[in-house]
Amino acid sequence: MSKPKILLIDDNEAFLELFLSLEGAQGFDIVPLTSAKKALEVLNKEPVDLIISDVQMPEMSGTELFSRVQDLYPDIPVILITAFGSTEGAIQAVKRGAFHYFEKPINDKLDLFWITVREALAKREILKELASLRRERSLQIKTPVTIIGQSEGIKKVARSIEEVADLPVTVLICGETGTGKELVARAIHNLSDRRDKPFFAVSCNEFALGVLESELFGHEKGAFTGAIDRKIGLFEVAHKGILFLDEISEAPPFFQSKLLRIVETKTFMRVGGIYPIYSDFRLLVATNRNLEAEVACGRFRQDLFYRLNIYTIEILPLRDRKEDIPLIAEFYLKRFSEAYRRPITGISTNAMLSLREYDWPGNVRELINVIERAVITCQDNMITTKHLPFGKGEYEKISDLDLRDVERFFIGLALRRTKNNKTKAADLLGISRKTLIEKIKNYELDETTEN
Repeated sequence: MSKPKILLIDDNEAFLELFLSLEGAQGFDIVPLTSAKKALEVLNKEPVDLIISDVQMPEMSGTELFSRVQDLYPDIPVILITAFGSTEGAIQAVKRGAFHYFEKPINDKLDLFWITVREALAKREILKELASLRRERSLQIKTPVTIIGQSEGIKKVARSIEEVADLPVTVLICGETGTGKELVARAIHNLSDRRDKPFFAVSCNEFALGVLESELFGHEKGAFTGAIDRKIGLFEVAHKGILFLDEISEAPPFFQSKLLRIVETKTFMRVGGIYPIYSDFRLLVATNRNLEAEVACGRFRQDLFYRLNIYTIEILPLRDRKEDIPLIAEFYLKRFSEAYRRPITGISTNAMLSLREYDWPGNVRELINVIERAVITCQDNMITTKHLPFGKGEYEKISDLDLRDVERFFIGLALRRTKNNKTKAADLLGISRKTLIEKIKNYELDETTEN
């Protein structure tokens, strides 16, 4: 992996040489420059991850350079270094979006300085990732546009859809409520050789047992009170097509027994009927429960489970594939903006970071609802954190000038990303494990960690 590229700008060559000799500088590709104009020339030719600039320089000051960078390269963070008497300009630049500033000399605060550098680079990586996600509106593989994401989990789902779509087998789709199980079923239908035939979706917890049987098997006239006419059930009308049974774990025991026979023989009888009916339907089923555990508890037939569990597709919850959130959010932002005729052009960086930080107990369905609500309430051209129902994200709670807040936040973020493994979190932050432990105690962060 290439080192992060940092432009270091100062008209004092002695300072540049001193800076490059510092121990912390060895982990980066630092390009020393003596003027802001030279920095702009480099920026025009090659990618840069961070700019560290002195404020007081001839021809163009560091604050003027920051303004130019903000206009031309808004995703590149800028850290300013000030001498006595130029601090006010640096403070104003920070208020306008510069990442941070330090007063010379920096020798007595080097640990804090390198932490800030790494935090700025971490922010740069997040912004680059968001930009990349915006360019990739959907997976670059043969799945419908509604299967959105680029995480390994969603790519695995997409590969599974492609692998099984044309095979005449039953597919068991597993995932928490709101993860998009029906979308996966429809994607299989769209890619299958039955794509021109009907697709029917029924949830097994939508109806009482008698009504569910009537919906699926159909019934004969006079089969029960109120059956004034014959009704053709979905098993019958799904002939040559696909039938999707959602929440299969909620099917009552008697229905499970009848379903087992239908899966095995493709024949059934209408309620009140005496003649078997054959239907060449393909069955897809879904559940938000662990069917093996349901079998162990006696709530689901073991033989039916074996018949349904021929090919399984597991959809991870959104909290385990947060890299998919920007793509999903922007896809539905565009859809709802067009539907409600709102001139919304995008989602602010802070709002997007807040969306990624949230754990989404309702999964994709909850995210879609949040985006729709934000579009409805937004009167501007940009979705911000004020349009989100969970209020301001942690990113907006960070004070522009209080580096303790920034440091505390990124330490917490590193611990979450490494599942509270102190050693890995320290490596991620570029500090020693001992230093990390001291900071965890100082900031009163969660002490529940792995060794």
